[in-house]
Amino acid sequence: MKRVIFDIVLFISVFTMPWWLTVILAFVGIFSFKHFYEFIIVGIVMYSLFAIPGTNFISNPVYVSLIIGIVYIGIQYLRSNMIIYNNEI
Repeated sequence: MKRVIFDIVLFISVFTMPWWLTVILAFVGIFSFKHFYEFIIVGIVMYSLFAIPGTNFISNPVYVSLIIGIVYIGIQYLRSNMIIYNNEI
């Protein structure tokens, strides 16, 4: 039930709060819940809302999705190697 409430707050924050506050909430979610895939969805939604059109490398949605996925996998790897989270696994 906590995760559902957190997800609702997180997705409402995408549309009502500044981007940096939503990013902080997403990182809190990653470290609070196991397999927090909502991080990827929130990242893609935030990109589609706040992206500035351009011709550079980062303006392609495929690359942005790939980068968000790599960040998620990297954070999960770091989380599994932290002393605090070793008892969960």
